[in-house]
Amino acid sequence: MRMMKIETERLVLKKLVDTDRERLVSLIGDFMVSKTLSNVPYPYTLNDADEWLKIVDNEEFNLNIFLNDGLIGGVGLTLAEDDFYELGYWLGVEYWGQGYATESVRGLLGYVKTNTPYEKFKANVYKENVASAKVLEKNGFKRGEDIEVFSMSRQENVPSVNYEYG
Repeated sequence: MRMMKIETERLVLKKLVDTDRERLVSLIGDFMVSKTLSNVPYPYTLNDADEWLKIVDNEEFNLNIFLNDGLIGGVGLTLAEDDFYELGYWLGVEYWGQGYATESVRGLLGYVKTNTPYEKFKANVYKENVASAKVLEKNGFKRGEDIEVFSMSRQENVPSVNYEYG
């Protein structure tokens, strides 16, 4: 698979490489980050990072967010049911509140809508994660139904909201 690289105003979206493993563990392994994500274990280990690298190698639109060549987060689309792509994203705590998530989601969706036939996207956000909901709304997602999503890091179901685009 070719190395995809999407450049936005401040960021580069691209695949992780082995040398990013420890940085990945330190960022996503922070409970402040992992508790906002459904499929991330806590504690997050190098073994988890290795498993993640194997998974994303085979998924074209699972990318990571780099600022000045440093890993700061991740953004990706995974094919779900009914021709919908499910959007997920995260940032290391020190990068919250600076517009990086909004910019990276806009960059990825723009690329996918321009270069593929895909136009239907969805995302789930924990109700308590107001900042993440704003990222979706700024990118044109519409709030849908209330649901519950299992959190691997918390080991419990968390009240969530489903968002759809397209």
